[in-house]
This record gives sequence, C-alpha cells and structure tokens, in this order.
Amino acid sequence: MNPAQSPAPLHIKCILAPTDFSPGAEPALRWASSLSAAFGAKLEIVHVLDLSVTGVAGLPSELAAVSAMGQLVDQLREETKAEMAKVAARYPQAKTRIREGSPRTGVLDAARDVGADLIVMGTHGRTGLAHIFFGSVAEYVVRQSLIPVLTVRQHDR
Repeated sequence: MNPAQSPAPLHIKCILAPTDFSPGAEPALRWASSLSAAFGAKLEIVHVLDLSVTGVAGLPSELAAVSAMGQLVDQLREETKAEMAKVAARYPQAKTRIREGSPRTGVLDAARDVGADLIVMGTHGRTGLAHIFFGSVAEYVVRQSLIPVLTVRQHDR
C-alpha cells in the first residue's frame, strides 16, 4: 500500500446480536452493546425461536392451536417474549426482535433484513460429540455470513 493512501475507515451503522438467552450469550450482548456505543451504531438483538423441536413447525396456526402441541408452541412463544423483555430491560438502547425458524439461517436473514454491518454472537465452545450432535449456530453463521462476525466464547466458571 502506498504510504499516502490510508485504508478506508470502518463505518459500522448497525450491529446484530443474536441471543439464545443462555449464560454464554450475555458476554456477547455486552460486547455488542459496547461496540454499538463506540461506533455510534444501532444495536439489534434477535432471538430465533426454533419450533422444529415441537414437530409443528410449518403447520397452519389453526391446526396447531387445537392440539396439545399448539399449546406447547404458545407457551414457548410466551416464554420467549418474557425472556426477550428481560434482555430489553438490560439493553434499553437496543431494538429487540423475535423470529421463528432455523436459528442458523434466521440469524443470517435477520442480519440482512436490518442491514447489519457486524454480527456479534456467543459460542458455547462445544467439542466432540456435543458439537457433532448439536452443531454450532455460530460456526454456521461465521462460514456463511457476508459480513464480519465477532464470536465471544463462553468462559467456564
């Protein structure tokens, strides 16, 4: 690079911080909050509710509402809203969102939809069989994202 040329400054206007409400997500939310303040960027916090574990993902809501699984889905949605309200209280400068779908693609879709310039997310640091069986949302996002991703690993206590 020519010494007379300087690299273009970073313009981070929007940071997306996915959360799964786990203890490992909190340090990432703190990083995202600090970075949004440092860059003067808006902070968007998202939770992607994975209903595939209930077996009713994709069913019409009328059908789900009349079944026991429908009640479970309603309960999951209410619990998610309550958890997100707690996050919103801790980070009042952030806009919070709840989406439904696969967390892997949901995070990337949310980043695109809000125009994020950076994703800041926690990672559980699973290895071995746990990683094979559960996979890693963070790993998927890092590999597939078109924008930078900062991962914050959960520290064991």
